[in-house]
Amino acid sequence: MTFALPALDWWAIAPMLVLVLTGCATLVAELVRGDDAGRAPLAWLTVAGASVSGGIALGQWDDPARLAFSDMVSSDRFTLFFTVLFLVVTCVTVLFAFEQLRREDFHPGEFYPLLAFSTIGMVLMAAAADLVITFIGVELLSICLYILVGFSRRRREPEESAIKYLLLGSFASAFLLYGIALVYGSTGTTSLACVGRALGAPGGLVGACEGAVATGSVATGMLLAGIGLLVVGLGFKAALVPFHSWAPDVYEGAPTAITAFMSVGVKAAAFAALLRVFLVAFPTLAPDWSVLLAVVATVTMVTGNTVALFQRNIKRMLGYSSIAHAGYLLVAIVAASHAGAASLLFYAVGYAAMNLGAFAIVVVLGRAGEERVAISDYAGLSQRQPLLAALMATFMFALAGVPPTVGFVGKFYVFSAAVDAGYVWLALAGLASSVASAYYYLRVVYQMYMVDPKEVVASHSPHRWVSLVATVAGFAVIALGVFPGGIIGVATASTSFVR
Repeated sequence: MTFALPALDWWAIAPMLVLVLTGCATLVAELVRGDDAGRAPLAWLTVAGASVSGGIALGQWDDPARLAFSDMVSSDRFTLFFTVLFLVVTCVTVLFAFEQLRREDFHPGEFYPLLAFSTIGMVLMAAAADLVITFIGVELLSICLYILVGFSRRRREPEESAIKYLLLGSFASAFLLYGIALVYGSTGTTSLACVGRALGAPGGLVGACEGAVATGSVATGMLLAGIGLLVVGLGFKAALVPFHSWAPDVYEGAPTAITAFMSVGVKAAAFAALLRVFLVAFPTLAPDWSVLLAVVATVTMVTGNTVALFQRNIKRMLGYSSIAHAGYLLVAIVAASHAGAASLLFYAVGYAAMNLGAFAIVVVLGRAGEERVAISDYAGLSQRQPLLAALMATFMFALAGVPPTVGFVGKFYVFSAAVDAGYVWLALAGLASSVASAYYYLRVVYQMYMVDPKEVVASHSPHRWVSLVATVAGFAVIALGVFPGGIIGVATASTSFVR
């Protein structure tokens, strides 16, 4: 009896391997660097590693889609699309954190490795072809974020936010794991493609599916319960109502760089996992779960936009705004179609540009020991920093969905996919909530242009890299709104696995 080593397709996970090496390299560099070496080497090492990883991902774009590591990891354009998006968000977060770490004198030795490892978790969530890998990705991401949220140890709020996120995140992980167990108990497998085959879905990239039950023999009640628990576990990461209560407090208390990272990267990872799980494993049950998700999407959009109307802290306002945008993204999954999947990818890119740009302005206006996050702090910004005020106004208009920004185009594609799928009422609910959201976005613009500053604030030179991020994001918000065809084409090609 001979033992044969399984074939390991390392090239399929090459972007993740580079990130692993990057995280380890920053740990070693922290040990050998001198006390007077500064923070720049670790920051640029992380950016370099993420750039190499992104270059490899782009180089794999024309490779054939395949499964690797016992059919548990998928290497396809969907994975590569989100990998590049996550890496861009990571690089931007490093630039944000570089300014904030310098300003508040944080220790960078643990920050950058945790950021790299959390990015690996996000990539795993997008690449998972098996529910076990989805769970591993969620846990790797979560454990790193529990620490990063509480990284500002000189203030009490981050510590409270980290504890709240840890406790609620542990419950969400338990729900997710229990849901995976119920899906396995009803279908005999955790492979997404094999679950889909057991439910009668057409086969795609799938192996032998040993152990899966025969089509028509699935315990439907147990399976639906498992699907419900999967919605709870992944809905927590996406900040869907009613699993959203952690988001505003955590977003407010965490360092602004991590808030931006969570509001864009973590949310995109959660929706990448939701889309792959529901449209690969459960497409034949779409009439059952799409109604549930439609109700959740409606409540999420309405709740996020309604509560945001009463916020006076811009990070909390953007937190509730993030919840509302999670509802818009969920509408794309409810459509359960190729058009819906492509619109989700396009909206994820547009939302990244809008939100990262807005948080860049928040980072630039912060000061040592004081982040200046009250909306009233933006009074008279057009007089003090006219370029920053113009950029912030652009991001607020985009988040509100005002044409010709990417926010308008993204919502148009998402709601169009819902209408094509027969969910006209859902599209109308999203449109109404989007119109209502204009009030709190335009309130920031009003403060910047119509209200005189209450105090004379000393002008300071913003960090050039963060200002560059804000400028590029502002350009992208307009360019993607006027010329969306390129990203739409890439998003359409990245979702070819959706039937």
